[in-house]
Amino acid sequence: MFGAIMNVSFAQIMADGGNTDVASAALGVPFTLQPLDESDISGTRASRLREGQVVLQPINGGAQVYLAKPFQNQLWVLSVYFRDFRTSHMRGTLNLLRMHLSRLERPIKEAIPVYAEKYHIPMRLLPPDMMQTLQLSMSEISPPNHVRIYDFVEDTSYYYAWLPEIEALIEVGPVKFRKGISPLNVIVIILMGILLTAIAVFWLVHTFELRLQRLERATSRIAQGHLNSRVKLTTVDSVGRLGMAFNKMAEQIQRLMGVQKEMIRAVSHELRTPVARMRFGVQMLEDTVGDAYVQKQLNAMDGDLEELDELIDEILTYARLEEGGPILEFKTASVVELVEQVVDETRRRTDKVDIQSDTNTRTPAEVESEIEYRYMHRAVQNLVGNACRYAVSKVQISYHYKDGVCRIDVEDDGPGIPEEDWERVFSPFTRLDDSRTRSTGGYGLGLSIVRRIIYWHSGKALVNRSRWGGAKMSLVWPKITLHKHD
Repeated sequence: MFGAIMNVSFAQIMADGGNTDVASAALGVPFTLQPLDESDISGTRASRLREGQVVLQPINGGAQVYLAKPFQNQLWVLSVYFRDFRTSHMRGTLNLLRMHLSRLERPIKEAIPVYAEKYHIPMRLLPPDMMQTLQLSMSEISPPNHVRIYDFVEDTSYYYAWLPEIEALIEVGPVKFRKGISPLNVIVIILMGILLTAIAVFWLVHTFELRLQRLERATSRIAQGHLNSRVKLTTVDSVGRLGMAFNKMAEQIQRLMGVQKEMIRAVSHELRTPVARMRFGVQMLEDTVGDAYVQKQLNAMDGDLEELDELIDEILTYARLEEGGPILEFKTASVVELVEQVVDETRRRTDKVDIQSDTNTRTPAEVESEIEYRYMHRAVQNLVGNACRYAVSKVQISYHYKDGVCRIDVEDDGPGIPEEDWERVFSPFTRLDDSRTRSTGGYGLGLSIVRRIIYWHSGKALVNRSRWGGAKMSLVWPKITLHKHD
């Protein structure tokens, strides 16, 4: 619509001999007319003006509009600043059209289609009886008004003026204007921006979190003994570099652990052969020597060799559990039967202390649990053997079940374990000389093996004080084991 207004205005100014007063008064805005070569317009805008294009330059919420046309043997540029041209400028445009139409020699009815095509203005003549149909009054379309907005649908308007020369209506429209942004639209745009930003941030954070979860899963599997676990690398950003560092660390740990395992296996295997030969030699000497003193020494040597053999077995068992590679077969079994089996076996080996078992659960749902029977038997056996070694007169084994958790308590009336050593007692090769002497035997691996076995059952081993002041060792694990070896 800017082009139409500028063309009509230029035509009026040229008709007035270059005087801009009439056009300025009609539209209510001051026009400026000057030669293009003398103006400050240059570059691309000047080129576009020479090609006959209308140039718009947005300024302060409005638009500075330029149009160049030949006048007085020179190319002149007409410029005007429009802030709002919906009603007042359309009224001025119609006034200018009326002036041109009244000056024409040809009939107005014939000139209107020509002007509509020439200035690209959608306009037509309407008969007088359309005033009633359009509900227009003469005061609304006669001087000084001449025009009013009759219909406004979204961004489309219609304008009407009375042409007294031919006693007819002229309609201009539909004229489409670009609507401004309403407050509601601003709010919607802001909310959409916030939503899109939130989606983008969520996607970035979610992607970052998924990659960290992969790293966390790999770390957990490494902690569970699966040393061949690695992080899948897809990018080279900070998380990708962290994954690369993690994989290098895992490879180094796997290599060192492999060397350690091979060394433990080799040493243990190589020790068994000379120990067996020494025991065989000692047994042969026992059959041939009659001296009581020598016989006593040979018996002591045989006992030492037996301890050494047991130590090698303990080391191999602990190594298998620590490396995370034991083949565990979890099955539903009766914990009460397991406890009673350990009690019967221990009673046959020792009569030093009174060994009793107790449980307040008897239904199958309470006494049964998902366990690796062989290793759980070893854990309970270690606790009971340890209690018998330090008890004065009695050992009590109890089994309890509550809220999906199984618990075995082994109590003795011995000297007990100092509270500050309750956590340290599960460390490998730990001896608490304050309360337990070398004469009691043991290698400091029994409780470490117990803790590792219960770890594979998703449980934990605890130390406390018994009802008689001795030690109370407890195994606690869920009835349905979370198989950590998977």
